[in-house]
Amino acid sequence: MHRRLACLAVALLVSGCSFTGFGSPPNYGYVVITVGGVGLHSGSADVPPNLDLRLHATGAPLQASDVTATLDGNHLTLANQNQDLLATVKPLPLSSSHHLSVAVAGLATQSFAFTVISPTAAMVAAHIDPASGLVVDAVFDDAPTQTAVAAALPGATVTWIDGTHARVSWSGKPPASITLPPTIPTASDSHLDAGITLSLVGIPRHGVRRVTVPAAPNVAGIPVDAFVINTSASNSSFAFHLGAVAQVTPLGWQPQANGSILGTPDQSAVGRAGAAGLPIWPSLANDSTNPTATDQLLNNPHAVNVLINEMVAAIRYDGYKGVNVDFEGMLAADKAPFTAFVQQLAAAVHAHGAKLIVDVVPHDFAGVNPYSAAYDIAAIGKAADYVDLMAYDQHGDGGTPGPVAGLDWDRAILEATLPDLNPAHVLLGIPLYGRAWGSFGGASAYSNILYNALSMPGARVDYDFSAQTPFIVQPSGSLISYFDDADSLARKVALVHTYGLAGIAAWRLGFEDPGFWSLFRA
Repeated sequence: MHRRLACLAVALLVSGCSFTGFGSPPNYGYVVITVGGVGLHSGSADVPPNLDLRLHATGAPLQASDVTATLDGNHLTLANQNQDLLATVKPLPLSSSHHLSVAVAGLATQSFAFTVISPTAAMVAAHIDPASGLVVDAVFDDAPTQTAVAAALPGATVTWIDGTHARVSWSGKPPASITLPPTIPTASDSHLDAGITLSLVGIPRHGVRRVTVPAAPNVAGIPVDAFVINTSASNSSFAFHLGAVAQVTPLGWQPQANGSILGTPDQSAVGRAGAAGLPIWPSLANDSTNPTATDQLLNNPHAVNVLINEMVAAIRYDGYKGVNVDFEGMLAADKAPFTAFVQQLAAAVHAHGAKLIVDVVPHDFAGVNPYSAAYDIAAIGKAADYVDLMAYDQHGDGGTPGPVAGLDWDRAILEATLPDLNPAHVLLGIPLYGRAWGSFGGASAYSNILYNALSMPGARVDYDFSAQTPFIVQPSGSLISYFDDADSLARKVALVHTYGLAGIAAWRLGFEDPGFWSLFRA
């Protein structure tokens, strides 16, 4: 008798079941678990905070005595409803992570790691429309309750383009500011990440004033390597913002196939940096449109020696603290000779107390790409003092419209490239320019992008939440313009903290939103 009871106890233990009587549990088939009517799977990141859990078996009605469910180790009370089992949990904090375990008699235990939906990101942006006057565009990452938005904007006309895009306008005098409270409900029982207040006073023509939640991180104190070219806009920007620059890279040197150099580093920038005591690292940039000339140079040992001697002479006689090598558009076959050139140049400049930065096109999530094939990034990182990852032109001329460098793309290329490098010796290349597709296509300065895009009636300011980058689109779609301002740039610059990088390399001064420099004030 005792032996039979012992065997029964073992059988119950092995099955992991809990049911009434000694018979087998029903054939429950497959158990479907939903939350708020949506199937739950491990890794879900958008679970509603009110955890309305429903368990449904395809083979037979579930019996509560055959089911054990725990949330974060705490047992859930299950109630029968229409042959299913239900459990309701008090609201869980937004963005919180949890673990659900469901054991059904006769079936393998199901486990789910999930995250409650985050607060909703949003952007509001004001500009002066040539036909309508002051307008505000509101964009939400998840659909808000439209009546709540309207209630927060008394006296305004709110026109919904779709569930997440609205245009706000006024028939009379607009208010001095608008506010959307954080309590505005959004999809899946979420709400705004934070309240948004946007001043409407003094909006400049051909300008955009916008606020985004969540707010951009603080990046004060991050070192800036500033590229300066011989234009009035570039030199004026440098003159006004010397205090925010850690070192300057003036453009002007271009190597030739025989090793000689055309041009000189921008003398205005050199003189201004010298007077301010800033380190000067002139840029040696090949003609990226002529890969044959670069190939001839790199594969000619005599020409390479001539070029390196020119660099050493400039360091000795002009007092430069380093050299920036910006070779682009190279043939993939020149990977080995370019690496050898970098190694030889590094040894030469180090012998004279100077340093070397090499600009590289980063790898992407697919690995080496056609633009990065000529760079042995690991070998370059070992030879050079710093590597500048040129993290821009994610979307270029002739391609589909998109960010110059989306935040999600930046993260992807850093993840793909940093394993070959020491992050503490990496500069993240930051684009200060925008790009348009349409009647005013091409790369251009922030001010030019906005001027052209906002000169057309009906232009709408939109936002790419994955890339965390704003853009402007015409109703006809004839012009789509992506741009970076202080807010979107701060989110990219903050990756320096995330990945432990040395700083940023800003390409190039004269292109930027003037507000960019406010990011670096302590």
